Amino acid sequence: MLPNAERGQIGIWSELPPGARWANEGISRIVGFLIEGAAESGEFTFHVLVPRGMAETVRADLRTLHARENCDWVVDEPSQEFEHAWTRKNSNEKGRAAASALLAAYANAHVRVDGWINTFPHFTGSRLLTQRKAAMLPDAIAYDFPIGWDNSHHWGPEGEWVVWRQIAHDTLSDAQAVIAHSKHVALRHGVKLLGLDENLICVVPHAPPDLAPILPFIEDRKKTPETRRRAAGILRDYAAVKGIDYLRQFPFEEVPFAALATQDRVTKNVGRAAEAIRRMIREDRQNIKLITTAPVHSGAAWTLFPSVVEQQQTQRDIVSLPDLPRDVHAALFHCASLVVHPTFYEGIVGTLTFYEAVSVGTPCIMGVGPHVRELMETAPELAPTTFDPYDIDGMIALIKRVVADPEEAWRLQLGAYEKRRKRGWVEVARAYAEAAMGTDRVHGGKS
Repeated sequence: MLPNAERGQIGIWSELPPGARWANEGISRIVGFLIEGAAESGEFTFHVLVPRGMAETVRADLRTLHARENCDWVVDEPSQEFEHAWTRKNSNEKGRAAASALLAAYANAHVRVDGWINTFPHFTGSRLLTQRKAAMLPDAIAYDFPIGWDNSHHWGPEGEWVVWRQIAHDTLSDAQAVIAHSKHVALRHGVKLLGLDENLICVVPHAPPDLAPILPFIEDRKKTPETRRRAAGILRDYAAVKGIDYLRQFPFEEVPFAALATQDRVTKNVGRAAEAIRRMIREDRQNIKLITTAPVHSGAAWTLFPSVVEQQQTQRDIVSLPDLPRDVHAALFHCASLVVHPTFYEGIVGTLTFYEAVSVGTPCIMGVGPHVRELMETAPELAPTTFDPYDIDGMIALIKRVVADPEEAWRLQLGAYEKRRKRGWVEVARAYAEAAMGTDRVHGGKS
């Protein structure tokens, strides 16, 4: 492990304003995994720069990582004095553009890094940075799934996604490298949609997350009555702290349930998974529940989920537990009979929930989309645990088959998980650093 002064210093650029979600969000979780990879190798320190007022939110999340503050990671924001001085000097600047310009001015003057990683292509302030930078392209999902964005606000001549396309092109083209998490995003969204030079794009798939260290009582990723009891205790303690009366004494270790961890968005297909569980309970008299981290957006027309919960009165059969801390999330997956990931589309190779579930002894069934097809290029043995995400009956049949023998499904998936673990977050963090700093600078002495 290198001393701090000899480490590569990598900036993480975020324009998320105060009050924005950070914990449990996709890109935020990736930042956490990168930091933990760098902490393991001791090669890099990540400097997360955010607008003023957002720093403590980010620190609170990063302090839950297996990484050291002010060594493996630092969170910074413009000081009040800098903000006031810059605002007086640039009194004509207004709105979001002013906030981005202020952040860039602070970064250029006060944040000493060897290169930057811009976390979203619409964070235009990165174009004002004076040092080398890479920009992440998670996906351009609205162009593949426009339903849910179907009004002039999104698709008119000055609509949000029409403007986004031009902004994304300009921001990504300004970077010295673009990081995509999969081949399908790199080619379909980066090259075909945004017109980027394919040689500019670095495809850096995620390493599999591992939740087992969060639950140190688990050995060899296996479930036992004792490990399930202890994980269930974590869930009951959380319910008590949060005042969720129904779950204070709930026997998580005894009741069969499916877990579904995602936000409720158009592509996430939460409603069909909820409908599958509803039919299993009410039509097939199956003993099962669904516990999901997706919130219930009451009255929303773009998602089926609220209607399944509210109109069908399934509130005790389908339970929403959003914004779970890392240990509670891991405990939920360990106690579950299976994890369901019904998504139509992800911008990565496979799904994070597949890796997380298998890491704590639980099988995960996955809806087939480009992300799963890309995963199965190297792990075709996973096909029996996948389903057509539009086919509720097929989903039900697979859930029943896996619940009947979850250990068999888990063992089938474990080999694919362990094979992908041979490339860990140390290697992924190094690839991000190479994109940000330039390969020659990383291998010329920084690492």
